[in-house]
Amino acid sequence: MTSRDEHKISEALERLALALGESGAVPVAELVRALERAAERLRTRTVNVELPTDLVTQAEASRAIGVSRQAVNQWVRSGVLPSYVRGGAPEVSLSEVAIAANRRSREVPFSNTRRRELTDFLALIEAGPTGRVARDIRDAIEDESFSGRSQDQSRVLREFVIASMGIGDEQHEFNAAGVKLLADLDPRFEVDRAGAFGQLADSLGLLVRSAQGAVGFDSPATAILSLLGAATIGALYEGDDADAGRAIAHAAAEVWGVEWPIRLHDAAFHVGQLRPTPLTRYTASLTYLDKNRFLRQAQSSGVTITYARGPGVILPQRFYGGPVLRDILANRRDASAPWRFSKKSAAIGRPAKLPSGESPFRAFYYEYGLLDSTIHGIRRSCYSATDARHELQTYARSLSARERKTYLQTAVETLARTLSQPHIELAAIDERDRFDWWKDHIIGASPQEILIGLRDEQARKTAHALLVQTSMLPEVVEAADADGSLRDRLRIYVKNLEFDVIEARYRDDLRLNVARLVKPGGQALSRGEALERASDEIRTLMR
Repeated sequence: MTSRDEHKISEALERLALALGESGAVPVAELVRALERAAERLRTRTVNVELPTDLVTQAEASRAIGVSRQAVNQWVRSGVLPSYVRGGAPEVSLSEVAIAANRRSREVPFSNTRRRELTDFLALIEAGPTGRVARDIRDAIEDESFSGRSQDQSRVLREFVIASMGIGDEQHEFNAAGVKLLADLDPRFEVDRAGAFGQLADSLGLLVRSAQGAVGFDSPATAILSLLGAATIGALYEGDDADAGRAIAHAAAEVWGVEWPIRLHDAAFHVGQLRPTPLTRYTASLTYLDKNRFLRQAQSSGVTITYARGPGVILPQRFYGGPVLRDILANRRDASAPWRFSKKSAAIGRPAKLPSGESPFRAFYYEYGLLDSTIHGIRRSCYSATDARHELQTYARSLSARERKTYLQTAVETLARTLSQPHIELAAIDERDRFDWWKDHIIGASPQEILIGLRDEQARKTAHALLVQTSMLPEVVEAADADGSLRDRLRIYVKNLEFDVIEARYRDDLRLNVARLVKPGGQALSRGEALERASDEIRTLMR
């Protein structure tokens, strides 16, 4: 082959890449990363022959993912799903089965029916104290030119990454410039804090705020979540402002009937898909409310990873929230809805005044998120055993003998229920110093999004967490064009926020016995087996 022929091939490949990017057939950020990975493989001449770590039989995969065995077999036969041979028997990857299932079962994105139901609901609440936020959501849905992207967002994320580059005592979430940038961001959808809905949303910890005093939401999806929060938890409190929450619930029930909480969750997901915001600030309440949307957004990849110092699957107060747990300990729980609690328990205060670990919104995080079997995929959850042990023992010691017995029994039953879910993979890191800085910040990770929890005291005055779409990460590198050295460092460090790196670290921890696998994903346990394993884990933590 002549050099001219090689040149023609090079030009053709270049034109193909440009055509794919310019036409929108492949998102530019994804195309760039794919080309970088391909170039690296060609340079190093390496081929990944490592088998997936989640291999199981077709029968086990069908039970874990919730599809028929015939469907899995047909996908393998038709070439949709690869089959791997390990030890002589063909097996399939759980995550790949989940991807195949999602591609064949997902709803049409924001169908006309669902869209009409949402606009009907918004029309019903436009006349009341939620009028402004309802109109803003409707306008965002109807505005085809809506853009949730701004230059300030990439600057904020860049400052976070730069501050995080340090080591030891120099490792911070934000420097002073980053905190100021974060605080100066005005919410995209402003709320009147003096109005009834504004007062209720503020007391529920649903509003992000800027240094200039503006409060509200960064995206239409989080605005919808605030309506869900006000109509559920908010409606359980006394006060005139809580009437706004009860009015939202009444309007939602008029449109969707008894399924209205699930339908509002669906609406937040679909609007988030329709009008994405690359960087979104989250309060603690919004973080707990949004687990359902996050998992549905991530479900096409089949796998998500979360890290927790205070895991709800171990600690009942973090699973149910303070008010519901008080009802459980007093044997007066109303289980008609997972988030419902009594007026007596409501008297302990509203979410904005409670520690985030006892927020009543915590129930949404697990009941409508982690444990939701209608969302296909494997959910890998890893917790710090040292921190969980300390909080479990401290909380138990604060109770009476009768309450302590109920508390520990609840911990066992909650953990057993979690372990019995085939789609859950639970791991523990027993040594505190092995639960490193980055793990402490990753509330959730998937190939589509990373949810970063903030610990910096100044930064948390503005946001509890930042939801970052991975498509935004290349912009962080591009933002350093004027400084070549910084750009090189950023390119390396930004990869710490990419799912493949997070997943590699998770697998390395298991391989090196840094993390202890309590229960692998894809394994179905009977109630008796789950209770036995949960009892052993809680007993160990209580020693």
